[in-house]
Amino acid sequence: MMRVIRVMQAFLYRDALMATSYRLAFVMQVASLGLSVVSLYFMSRLVGARPEIDQYGGYLPFAVVGMAMAGFLTTGFSSLSGAIRSEQMMGTLESVLMTPARLPWIVIASSLWSFIWAILTAAATLGAAWLFFGIEFRGNLLMAAALVALTTLTFSCLGILSASFIMVFKRGDPLAFLTGSLSYLLGGVFYPISILPVWMQKLSNLLPIKHGLEGLRDVLLVGRPAAEVVPQLLILLLFCAIGLPLSLLCFRWAVSIAQREGSLLHY
Repeated sequence: MMRVIRVMQAFLYRDALMATSYRLAFVMQVASLGLSVVSLYFMSRLVGARPEIDQYGGYLPFAVVGMAMAGFLTTGFSSLSGAIRSEQMMGTLESVLMTPARLPWIVIASSLWSFIWAILTAAATLGAAWLFFGIEFRGNLLMAAALVALTTLTFSCLGILSASFIMVFKRGDPLAFLTGSLSYLLGGVFYPISILPVWMQKLSNLLPIKHGLEGLRDVLLVGRPAAEVVPQLLILLLFCAIGLPLSLLCFRWAVSIAQREGSLLHY
């Protein structure tokens, strides 16, 4: 256990130091969060009242929750593959994989800072919406956290599959592009799924973000009790139960292929 903690600390310290060392870029990232919320506010005035979103308090609360979850979507898809790509370009991937740490812990540690940053940005986004525009968040916060965690874990499973592709083929990952695009298009991030054609609505049921956002909005914006979002929770658990072992198996297989071909340092 102590070895695992040391691995986590080492990766977290390295990545946090790299992120904060570029001060101007760091400040610009923080400032962009507030500007995004303001943009959604003016868009909400254009949209006006809609029956599909009135139960959530209007378009602004609906979209703010979607934007906060989109940060976890992007992080889950891109953090590990981005870390792999960076290690390849710096020539340190082989040395990282040769450490005594087990492969699953390396996978988690490589993305730890990205997920902490995603949590901070989501909290800042919701906080800005509450502070400046009076949006009220209510309901069971523990259930909301569970929904976010499970949805993010499903994103991470897809991100591990994406990193497996990068490990072997180096560039041009179609999985992240396809799944990410479909999640934004059909997942109900910035508009309700009910406005889509019926066949698209059926297709959206295959996307974890759809179920995660439905449950999260019901809890945070409508205030539904935890028992009413259990179906979404169970669906996300099913996604995780299938996706996590499968993605880790694929990643281990991709590492073994790259080691056998001697291409770990290629990019």
